[in-house]
Amino acid sequence: MLYLAIGGGGDVVMAAVLAGEEAVGHIPWERFVVDPTPGPIPLDSFREVVKVGEGVVLATPRSFVERGGRRFKTQGICVAEALARSVYVVDAYRRPSELARSLLQFGRVVGVDVGGDVLGVGCEETLGSPLADAFGLATLAYVAQFGGEAELVVMSPSADGELSREYVMSRIAEAARLGGFLGSVGLLQSQLGLLSSLVGRCVTEASAVAARAAAGEYGELPLRGGVRRVHVDVCATVGFRLRPEAVLRLNKAARVVYEADVPVDKAAPLLMEHGIPTEYHLEELLASGVDVGEAVRRLRAVKRC
Repeated sequence: MLYLAIGGGGDVVMAAVLAGEEAVGHIPWERFVVDPTPGPIPLDSFREVVKVGEGVVLATPRSFVERGGRRFKTQGICVAEALARSVYVVDAYRRPSELARSLLQFGRVVGVDVGGDVLGVGCEETLGSPLADAFGLATLAYVAQFGGEAELVVMSPSADGELSREYVMSRIAEAARLGGFLGSVGLLQSQLGLLSSLVGRCVTEASAVAARAAAGEYGELPLRGGVRRVHVDVCATVGFRLRPEAVLRLNKAARVVYEADVPVDKAAPLLMEHGIPTEYHLEELLASGVDVGEAVRRLRAVKRC
């Protein structure tokens, strides 16, 4: 079984906590503060890794990335260091169907999204990062189509500050009406200890919300330098298990990626044609010198549902 963090960034921290002794993997798309080169990290930028399938490599605590003239470690490698174990890295520059065929080797793939952006349409005003989740969801849907077991777990609703908790929960209800609700999960005390340890070492804000809530924090918390705000309470320690096929029916961005069966670099312009700007476009603007406020304003101006 593979617990695959589909949202990029620090979602791999939560995936590792849920996985326990099972395999952990991630889509290597770091936040701009970690990797200022736009887009996910190509697999050929990884060093000290072992290829285990088409579009899949195994990173160890010794692995690192060389990209854009910089050397750094992804949050997946951070997890590998912290746990002294290997973590799988998947190639977002492959077609979702190609990647899904490689993932069949795990038998069952559990996609993990922290916050619930994967439940969006893709063009909500406050949603800033629909592409990684759309690509991950499309891949999970192909795993199921090819006969593998696939599941989506949405942890800590709204913990990333992009979609409101009320909206996320309403979308879970819609998935349930489509027969997509499989149950819920909650973090145990032993898991919370591991989560606290990992968020202290790796770069993650959304996954850290659950750890802060478990430590007794309650109330409003600023994220991303105050650009977003989230409500911290123990609901952040809860997640919901969903059928990828049902969520795919709700997520327009993921359906576009799934139907076109394209990697992220081809999906970004395609989604823009549908009125769905993505984190890829945001990073391109930031890399060109546009400040974050102006970049967000420009992208929101072209959104349409």
